[in-house]
Amino acid sequence: MNTWKDAFWIAKIEWRKSWFKILCLFLFLSFLAVLRPTIWEGKEQVPPLFTDVFFLLIFGCVAFIVRAKDLQVQRVDEEIWVSPFFMMLNMLPIKKDVLVKSRFIHMLFPSLPFQILFLVLFSPRYLESMAVMEYVVFSIIWLAFGISSSFIFAASDAGDRYTQIKLSIYSVAFYGGVTIGLVWLTKKTGMGIVGWTTIAAKNFPIWSILISAAVTVGHYYFSKYYMKKKMIQIDYLK
Repeated sequence: MNTWKDAFWIAKIEWRKSWFKILCLFLFLSFLAVLRPTIWEGKEQVPPLFTDVFFLLIFGCVAFIVRAKDLQVQRVDEEIWVSPFFMMLNMLPIKKDVLVKSRFIHMLFPSLPFQILFLVLFSPRYLESMAVMEYVVFSIIWLAFGISSSFIFAASDAGDRYTQIKLSIYSVAFYGGVTIGLVWLTKKTGMGIVGWTTIAAKNFPIWSILISAAVTVGHYYFSKYYMKKKMIQIDYLK
């Protein structure tokens, strides 16, 4: 219990550094609340690809977007990419377990509250075609994705070795693959990821919850293992 308490104290330091972006995030949500009737007035007016990209940004990238620049992963050596703040914390007499847990806490908040508020805000649009419990399952699927994404970003703080060329190749392959996949899915089925998660929530609620929980727990333990492994492998003082 004390490790989580200490981890929360470290995370609070980072939240203070990111206060402006956090404020902008919730102002953005307020802006969406005002424009909601205009943006989502008719389902036919919103292309599936747009909805997919919007959801992927909200649940996949918010944890990264709200971080202050000096907290983000940066190149500190020719091949080492790591969060400078994490590197500094690792040099202090802080238990590795505390440091790892602080990454999870920092990444989960405020992204998780923001994502929950987003789902509540836009619930009327989806409750037109879904029962309340179906929308709860739909929300669990996307919150699980958001939490898993936060864990991945948390793990990246520990750093890794990449050449600029290798990092560029990985980036192009990842973003290019996601883009091609989204376009192909929309063209092939007429629905995007959001549409298919809606179907999963309606037709396979129990399986959707179980798989979402399993994926989230798996990401937690893998990210924890990854961070501790990199903390041993990487010489941050080089």
